Amino acid sequence: MKYLTLVFVFLFIFTAVVLYVVIGEGKLENIIDVPNISNEADIIDSVFDLHTISQISSVSSVISDISEKSINFQTFLETYEFIAAVYDITSEDIFFEELDDYLCGVVFSEMPSSFEIEALKAQAVAARSYYIYKVIYSGGEEREYHRGADICTDPSHCKAYISFNEACDKWGEEYILPLWEKVKKSVTDTAGEIIVYESEPVIAVFHAMSTETTESAENIWGRNVPYLTSVPTLESENAETIKNFAVVSSYSSADFKSALISNVFKIDFNENPELWIGETALNSSGRIDTIRIGGRDISGKRLREIFSLRSTDFSLEYKAADDIFIFSVRGHGHGVGMSQYGANLMARQGKNYKDILLWYYSGVEFDNLQRKIYK
Repeated sequence: MKYLTLVFVFLFIFTAVVLYVVIGEGKLENIIDVPNISNEADIIDSVFDLHTISQISSVSSVISDISEKSINFQTFLETYEFIAAVYDITSEDIFFEELDDYLCGVVFSEMPSSFEIEALKAQAVAARSYYIYKVIYSGGEEREYHRGADICTDPSHCKAYISFNEACDKWGEEYILPLWEKVKKSVTDTAGEIIVYESEPVIAVFHAMSTETTESAENIWGRNVPYLTSVPTLESENAETIKNFAVVSSYSSADFKSALISNVFKIDFNENPELWIGETALNSSGRIDTIRIGGRDISGKRLREIFSLRSTDFSLEYKAADDIFIFSVRGHGHGVGMSQYGANLMARQGKNYKDILLWYYSGVEFDNLQRKIYK
């Protein structure tokens, strides 16, 4: 009896610790339906279609609480030397680079240099803001992943990056130099500028393209962020000018069923595939919240992950004649924050980078790392 009591006490304590870690410490990816959007790269029309737009892979690496920050913003401004410490996931080494030089490599990797200069400037400020946020809010797990650096070159975790020399090796200096100079101008013309919300740097996430509206952070990561709310955007009304704005992917009924079963979904698959799809519910931005499949509600985020869909702005139908399920998908990316194609469309309409950023990040202000404030 004595030993049984000890075992019971041990199990009770172990259970309490697990609950504390999962709930008390806010590990949201363990308690809400969040897809692991790892290794997600949005290929867009640019230099040989090789520019990529990175996406965020987990809740904990996207949004932190103010109480979690590792350094005070004012202390950061007073002490930081603006040398980026970057963990290279390919070489597994840490390299150090002037912040603006590092940002050139990020902007070149994240947005086509063929885009309007004002869109590139918006991207530069967003990338700088994202970097500063990472420095201030990266805690133990983040630092451990980065081997102690501020940020990494893993596009599924932080931001994509390529150096000038690497770009020249891939595509030739004659071709790269004018493009790099354009990107460099976007960084130098916005030197030191970041966007802040209530005087704190923001997590300036972005995506390739939306449709009628962008997405809210709450719909994707389960946490309300005042400056990452849904706003109207221009892509749908300019769809004919955007390559691959709408795409279709299809799966045989056997493959469709297998994909869901392999993801441990206990679904009642009737013998007639026409009866598998039920009610569809949309979220506040008009994207898929859930679809009832075989009597079970599955989130749009999970379906996007399982079937490698470009976004959660899709419809699903069954075509009996061909025995296939068809996803019709619009846009590309998680939809939160700045739409890069939307930014380019705004720039073509004569908007400047500040107009663009103030539109996509609600309620933010411009700050400068030299403490020059702009409203």
